[in-house]
Amino acid sequence: MFLRVHALMESSAVNGPGARAVIWVQGCSLGCPGCWNPGTHDPLRGSRLDVSEILEWFAKASRENKVEGLTISGGDPMEQAPAVLVLLRRLKAAHPGMTTGLFSGYTERELPEALWRAMQRQLDFAVLGRFNVGRRSDHPMVSSTNQVLRLYTARYSMADFAAQSVEVHIDDTGLTQITGFPVLGSPVLG
Repeated sequence: MFLRVHALMESSAVNGPGARAVIWVQGCSLGCPGCWNPGTHDPLRGSRLDVSEILEWFAKASRENKVEGLTISGGDPMEQAPAVLVLLRRLKAAHPGMTTGLFSGYTERELPEALWRAMQRQLDFAVLGRFNVGRRSDHPMVSSTNQVLRLYTARYSMADFAAQSVEVHIDDTGLTQITGFPVLGSPVLG
């Protein structure tokens, strides 16, 4: 099983509670005006990675960066839901103490019920709903007021989610990654 991946980040402080590894999947058909990540929309771009490769990357990232979990964003993870579900199940089996989160532009009502129930059992939190540039939010983790942050386990409470901020990472090769909430967030250099 493979995922089409846009980018990986070994450690982020703005994509959920604590230090988190982040995967941005490739492919989103929603086309929300003003999307912060339009480079993730084309489903034919990005890299095709086997779930096993992603798990190896995560194991290394968690050892070297002491992350407490994984956040999957995009693109839209629900457009690759079967592979994302396999990844989450295998991650939880290999790293039972790790937490998982997901960002999707879909609402719970739009997702196939059985698939979404299976996905919820693997998640600690999810941010759901389309980005709406006209309804900006300053609430933790949600970019517009129509989006919702859902908690699926007792691992976190709403108080665990920090105010919006932006992270800038520059690696030894000069690759620059910007993540977080660029409109309202304050910068954090990583």
